[in-house]
Parts: sequence; C-alpha cells; structure tokens
Amino acid sequence: MDAIPLTPLGPKGTRDWESRRHALRSHPALPLRQSWLEEPEPLFAPGQVRVGLAGMAIAVHATLKDRDVFNPVKRFNTAAFPHGDIFEMLIKPEGQESYFEFHVTPGVTLLQVRWPAPMRSLPLDWSGAADPLAPYKIDRWRIRAQARVIRQGWDVTAEIPLKRIFESDVPWERSKVRMCFARYDHTRGRLQPVLSSTALLTERDFHRTAEWQCFELHFH
Repeated sequence: MDAIPLTPLGPKGTRDWESRRHALRSHPALPLRQSWLEEPEPLFAPGQVRVGLAGMAIAVHATLKDRDVFNPVKRFNTAAFPHGDIFEMLIKPEGQESYFEFHVTPGVTLLQVRWPAPMRSLPLDWSGAADPLAPYKIDRWRIRAQARVIRQGWDVTAEIPLKRIFESDVPWERSKVRMCFARYDHTRGRLQPVLSSTALLTERDFHRTAEWQCFELHFH
C-alpha cells in the first residue's frame, strides 16, 4: 500500500485549537473500526481521525461517537485506559525500533510512553509490579492536547513534536512514519470496553506495528 501524504494545514502561526480543527477538515478522514472481527460488536460506536502537519508537529483531530463519556483519572501519566474512555495515538518512524504511545482522556489526562522495542517483547509485570509502565513513561515533556464533550460524543485535538519522535538525524522531508489511532470506549456497568483502531489490524492488538498505516511527510 502506498504511503498516505502527510501535508501542512495551511497558514503558519495559527496555534489555537479551533484553527487546528478547521484546517484539518480538508484532510481525509480515517475511520475507526474493528478490522479483526467479521462484524463490529453491538456497542461499537464510530469515530474518525484526521491528521496533518502543523509546523514541525503532527496535528491530530479525532471525533468520537460515545453514549457515555467519562474517565475519572486525573493524574498525569497514570494508566487511565482500564477506568474509562481514552483516545490513543501510536507513532513509529519507519526504520526506527523505538516508538511512542500517547493517551488522552475526555478530561485531558495524558499518558506518554516510549517503547524502546516492540511492547510484547519487553518484561512488563502486570500482576506484580506497582507500575509496570514506569520504566517507559515520558515525563520530561508533554504533547499539546485538548478534549471536549460534544453532541453525541467527544473529540480530541493534539500536536506531537517531530523532534521528539525522530531519534536519528534524518531529513524529515519525505520521511515515512507509521501511525495507529485507537480508542477504548467504556460504558459504565459494562466490564469490558469496546476497542477500535484506524489500522487494519488482523488481531485485537494495537501494537502490531507492521499493520499500521504508513504516512509520508511533505512540508512543501
């Protein structure tokens, strides 16, 4: 599959969230889906993601249908996905072993993780460790993000700086980046969330990086 062009949003210097959302409306929408299933779950709610370049950052806007918008977690870099709704962004420059994972809740609580290798290959002690993600969390810097409850759901707008994602000195123009956008859609009273992703995953696993969509950076 050919790489999807990742192109600038428009005039430089507009950093307010409404300008970001407006500029991204002209970019193609990537639908969230459950590609690992023959048919979506009964409680599956649709969503879509648009992505572009805002200066030297990846700009993202997601619109998520949701019948019950909530997440009680308020502390930065706390794993909120077991407790309520989250939107997830996973980003990996082509040819780079490490990759990044960012979560945003409806209350704009962030979780930021850098995986130095495929997550499934790392020694994560989910049953015994107080915080199995602690060695991989990013706390020296934060992405910019906003979330809003809107009619019939919620939305997220975010910016992720390229200088934090690319860890080698490569020319960014026409560089390729693999990305996966996903969500945990919780409903109070239901034990398991409904998961969905923009990537055409063959298994219910967001970390299948080879199945993420490939984007090519175009600054001009």
